[in-house]
Amino acid sequence: MKNEKNDTRMTKGMTAFYLLLTLVGGIAIIVSIVNIQWVHGDEWRSRGMKREAGYLTDPARRGNIYSSDGKILATTVKECDLFLDLYNKYEVDEKGNQKYDRKGRKMEAGPIADSCFEQYVDTVGMMLADAVGGSASYFANKMRTERAKNGRMGDDGKPMTARRCFSVAKGVPYSVWLDISRLPGWNRGVVKEVDHESVVHHVRAHIYGNMAENTVGYPNAKTNGTYTGLEGAYDSILRGQDGNFIRRRLTKGVWLAEDPGERREVPQRTDDGQTDTIVLQKRIDGQSIVSTIDTRYQDIAESSLRKALTQYGGTSGCAILMEMATGYVLACSNLVRDTTGEYKEIRRGPIAGNVAVSHINEPGSTFKTVILTAMLEDKQIQIDTAMKVQAVYKDFGGKYGVIKDSHRKKDSLSVKEVMEESSNVGMCDLGWMYYRTRRNDLVNLVKGVFPFEKLHLDVASSENASHVNDVNQSNRDFLNFCYGYSTAVSPMQLITFYNALGAGGRMVKPLFCRAIMEGERMREVKPVVLRERICSKETAAMMKSLLESVVENGTGNNIKNNTYGIAGKTGTAVHSYKDKSRYNGSFAGFFPSENPRYTCLVVIENSPAYGRQAAVVFKAISDCVVAVDKELSNGAVKSAWPQLKADSTKALQRPVLEKGNQQGIASAYGLIGQPYVTTDASSEWVFYRAENDSLAASYVPYAPAEGKVPNCYGMSAKDAVRLLREMGYRTRVNGYGKVVSQQPKGGVAAKSGSTVVLNLK
Repeated sequence: MKNEKNDTRMTKGMTAFYLLLTLVGGIAIIVSIVNIQWVHGDEWRSRGMKREAGYLTDPARRGNIYSSDGKILATTVKECDLFLDLYNKYEVDEKGNQKYDRKGRKMEAGPIADSCFEQYVDTVGMMLADAVGGSASYFANKMRTERAKNGRMGDDGKPMTARRCFSVAKGVPYSVWLDISRLPGWNRGVVKEVDHESVVHHVRAHIYGNMAENTVGYPNAKTNGTYTGLEGAYDSILRGQDGNFIRRRLTKGVWLAEDPGERREVPQRTDDGQTDTIVLQKRIDGQSIVSTIDTRYQDIAESSLRKALTQYGGTSGCAILMEMATGYVLACSNLVRDTTGEYKEIRRGPIAGNVAVSHINEPGSTFKTVILTAMLEDKQIQIDTAMKVQAVYKDFGGKYGVIKDSHRKKDSLSVKEVMEESSNVGMCDLGWMYYRTRRNDLVNLVKGVFPFEKLHLDVASSENASHVNDVNQSNRDFLNFCYGYSTAVSPMQLITFYNALGAGGRMVKPLFCRAIMEGERMREVKPVVLRERICSKETAAMMKSLLESVVENGTGNNIKNNTYGIAGKTGTAVHSYKDKSRYNGSFAGFFPSENPRYTCLVVIENSPAYGRQAAVVFKAISDCVVAVDKELSNGAVKSAWPQLKADSTKALQRPVLEKGNQQGIASAYGLIGQPYVTTDASSEWVFYRAENDSLAASYVPYAPAEGKVPNCYGMSAKDAVRLLREMGYRTRVNGYGKVVSQQPKGGVAAKSGSTVVLNLK
């Protein structure tokens, strides 16, 4: 009985204990729930979101930059850094014994088998050399050296192993990287991610290489996300808008992106406990723009300027071609000598960048046109082109030295002859005669006809301010000003003045963007008038006649011709007073002078070249323009400049790869989002067949004849070598780029095994 009572009490006690324990546990659970849901709810929900969902960015595609003749100048392409896993060892069993396969070969455990590595390492070297430059043997030896570390004893007496992530080359085109990863046995060896980042990235590619690079623009080295040139000036239009969306995990490794719908803001908790705002929105790709650059004129401007710089040894130079009515800059070449002695458009260095925009120098005799135009506009004096002025050596400068001309002339010259002979003394005599006691008046008159202020051009480049020295400081400063010194201006400012003079006094702003593409339509960038008139029509006509006479009878007579008229002025300014043999030679003018349509300026900096040498470059450009422009006929303009059609994209052409492997060419078109048209998709080799309408052009089959050397002109080194080897020929490659010549020539009969020399450029 007593035991039963004890059992009952014990049962009740245990029950009470369990009830109490349950109550305490329930309270703890409730507290935990409250703590999780309300106190730390946002944090836990954020953590859960990161595991089961996340915010992703959908990068916008940057718009293209086209030339005015329809070529792609800049576009976005995929580029890769090639990393290889070259570690390799042979498999062993649990006892450490070597494993063999059924054929008795050692079983390899590394990513790339020895047989596959040796079979294709030279091929990979050639592919990389063709894609990024350099020597094929350099890349092949680099990979072999790393591969040879497997099992080799190091200096410390321990066995070495190749790196699991070995950098072979950077900036490899995506198509080449993909071809390498598809080689037999190489797929496992090509590293896809480094430090959890993909080796594939998007970059801006200049389809025409270095051509007009400073005008087109490139990423700033010091400031991420900013650009120079057109890329920088129209960045907000080209950039587009990245998309942000939520993705949720369905199962392991499977994610589903949600449509962000309308643009909305959602809060997100950051790692430091703060609340940030994420904007969910759809991706909007950037718009493309059409530049004013014409690749035909740009090409002749660059090649002619480079030839002159190479011949005379200048440090830099520029050649600008502008359409007179609109101010559209059709060509703008900026060449600088690099450390190898080659002239090209370079990004860095003390004189790098856009020479036409950023370099300011004393212009010399091309500024005499500005001075005389200002004098002719002065209502207080009367200057006739037949009036006589001093032309002999004259001590205007006193203790600062004698001002003289480059060669002795007559005792006096007419104003017309002063311009023809580019007489320093004659210009000084005019200035001394009329403005000796009112020097500031002359300066103000010059500022009235010349744009000393910044032009605020639509290319992101350092536009340095021009200036005029204090002409009241000394007689020499004043007289220097009269014949093109004591001032510093940029080439772009100078051509803007000459363009206005040729247009009868109407000054327009130089423009580098012709139109903005809005979907399937193009919105034209209208010309900007800076000044309706810088001088009277009478003054403009008189100056035009004087500049024509310079070419017909004066210092520019080396470029006169019977086909069309040129009105222009030579300039030779001393570049360094320590070395009197270094000049800035220039020529500025417009053509055809019978009815002016284009303006051109050429400057060769810091060389022994005079203005006459710069005039030769001018003539090469003007000859090209007159030959290409169908609206010109014997120097006369038939009709006004054709305007862009606002509702047409017919002007935009596809890029042209002259000849090569059809699969590779089609892939290249796909990378830049352009249609590829062929008459036979089954053909291995094709060449480009042009049509009057570029959009109707196509690629047609190319089938080399048996026993004859294939014509490889225009091919890449990779395609040319592949084709020749398929035909049974050996190859030797000189240079980089595309095939420009070969020996033996295409179509010549040659025995199998013969060597074909390919010259690339």
